Amino acid sequence: MRKTVGLLTIIASFISNGMVFGQQKLDAYFEHLFKNRKFMGSVAVSYHDSIIYSKSVGYADVDAERKIDGNTKFRIASITKTFTAVLVLKAVEEQKLHLDDKLSLYYPEVKNAAKISIEQMLNHRSGIFNFTEKPGEDQWQQHPHTEQEFVDFFVNEPASFEPGTSYAYSNTNYALLGFILEKIYHKSYAELLDEKICQPLHLVNTYYSFEVDSAKDEALSYNIQDRYIRNSRVNFSNHPGSGGIASNAVDLNKFLFALFNGKLISPGSLAKMLPMDKGEYGLGIEKLSFNSPEGFGHSGRLENYISDYWYFPKENLGIVTLANATNIDTDDIGVVLVKYAYGSMPELPDFNNVPGLSHEVFDSIRGTYYLEQPKSTITISSDGRNLVFQDSRSGQDFVPFEYDGNNAFHFGDIKLQFFPAKREVELEQDGIKVTYKSGTR
Repeated sequence: MRKTVGLLTIIASFISNGMVFGQQKLDAYFEHLFKNRKFMGSVAVSYHDSIIYSKSVGYADVDAERKIDGNTKFRIASITKTFTAVLVLKAVEEQKLHLDDKLSLYYPEVKNAAKISIEQMLNHRSGIFNFTEKPGEDQWQQHPHTEQEFVDFFVNEPASFEPGTSYAYSNTNYALLGFILEKIYHKSYAELLDEKICQPLHLVNTYYSFEVDSAKDEALSYNIQDRYIRNSRVNFSNHPGSGGIASNAVDLNKFLFALFNGKLISPGSLAKMLPMDKGEYGLGIEKLSFNSPEGFGHSGRLENYISDYWYFPKENLGIVTLANATNIDTDDIGVVLVKYAYGSMPELPDFNNVPGLSHEVFDSIRGTYYLEQPKSTITISSDGRNLVFQDSRSGQDFVPFEYDGNNAFHFGDIKLQFFPAKREVELEQDGIKVTYKSGTR
């Protein structure tokens, strides 16, 4: 209790005394990230039902030079699952559904359907195959599909385990839950989201739709190389209930405050959602991996839309980070924003530094390298702690490499050997070596 009261006192004092200075320091931090091509997106911090900080940097549409602002929407990917879990629990409260109902009531063709409960789907203990891990899914998801086509896509894949015996994150659970909600209400997921969450909370920038629409001020997704490269286009008909919502940082903070303060579901339903142990997944919500302050969250990633929320119920403190291009760990941004709420100002990371290398050596190996066949690029930079490797192909995450000496680095069993004089880098994985060159496309 003393910790909670102490934090509330710090926050209240900071809001009244340090807000302007704090905002200036945070603004400089985010401008520094954008200038160094580390982050494009929006963030917001809420205290109770008020936004105490928000900031947007970068471009929603690079080619059109349309800048991100407070109204720009982002695809929030798997944060959609928290919304879906709320809709399912509202259906339980309305007695249209029970947590122990079996999947066989709706999809008897799914393996183990007669053993799988709605609750096991919500907490990823169903054993249902994750459709996003099926080979060819990257191309498949770029096209619209019906509910039956979605089911046909994964239904013959093996179950991961017997229901209730283990845990494995599976997007299929929530995609099916989205379809089940449509069946029991005889309405589309988009209509249910709007009727039961967005309208009551006045979330004017939150909705579900199949395709990204620049005309609605939605941010496009980019990979960071020597330029911003537009990612492939996902059709979100393949992600009902699992990853298709668009929103912004302010709306998400409003949603979180409402959820944790009894404005969407009952305290009993919220208690069912919340896991007890660090890192554990509850019903659409994960327990954060640190204990002080105690918090809950969810993250999402689709293409290079990377989204995170953290919420600290005792403090009524919300942190939201939404990106459409990044090659820095967004957890670092979350920590900076939490510290801001405590009155601590950020330092500007040194992106010209890799431990073990001089600035001169790092300057000689950083930059973008090209491969002719198959055509691709990789970009080498720093996150202030490690050398960062970013592949240009869609869906490829940035990777921090450790220094081994003599211009060699590794990440797991992947090795990089730089040849600064030739401006080349050799990548070795699974015994295969590929050489990328600088200066030619």
